[in-house]
Amino acid sequence: MSELIIVGMPRSNLTRSVRIACLEKEISFDFTSRDVQTPGRPPTNALLERNPFGTVPVLIHGTFTLFETAAICRYIDDNFAGPLLRPVRADKVARMNQWISVAMTRLDQNIIRNFVIPMVFADHKKRHDPGFAIHMNQLADVIRRDLAVLDDAYADGWLFEDRFTLPDMMIMPMLHYLNAMPGGPEMLADAPNVRAAYDRFKARGSAAQTDPLLPEQILKSA
Repeated sequence: MSELIIVGMPRSNLTRSVRIACLEKEISFDFTSRDVQTPGRPPTNALLERNPFGTVPVLIHGTFTLFETAAICRYIDDNFAGPLLRPVRADKVARMNQWISVAMTRLDQNIIRNFVIPMVFADHKKRHDPGFAIHMNQLADVIRRDLAVLDDAYADGWLFEDRFTLPDMMIMPMLHYLNAMPGGPEMLADAPNVRAAYDRFKARGSAAQTDPLLPEQILKSA
């Protein structure tokens, strides 16, 4: 058993970001979904003991427990030997923190919470409700604007040129779900630099090892 444990759900994009960070850091870890609630259910008491907000991922390192994706990823990079997952120069570190904040506070909300999850869990009646369709189209426009901003940032490869860093590890799993949604591939096609980065991400070993293997239900969501 590894000294480092990641608690989360395999299909959680944020849990996947943490697992990718561990793999890119080349460190041993155990991954478990034990005592984690199923989607749509309230947090379990066991999870609330580790995170009073009842969300995943959670890191357990010996007697130390930590929640919140960005904090976990930084802890992994700061406390274990292996390839650096961040830039070093102060201005680049500040820029990295900027993109981490954008990923956590804007992209995760717009892409995953407000667009992907409602699309996946909408029943047949709701999916054919004109009001729902209008709302989803409005959200798609917001996401297109976000992707246009990202497209400029990914002009030189990754956010930091040829280095795959922590904010990339947070953003790419979100794009994985966006790409599975109706209209998602078209949105990414309109941001060619982002699309190219996502294609490079899919070819990485850490992406293959953490692939959530989306069920047909998600792939056919409308």
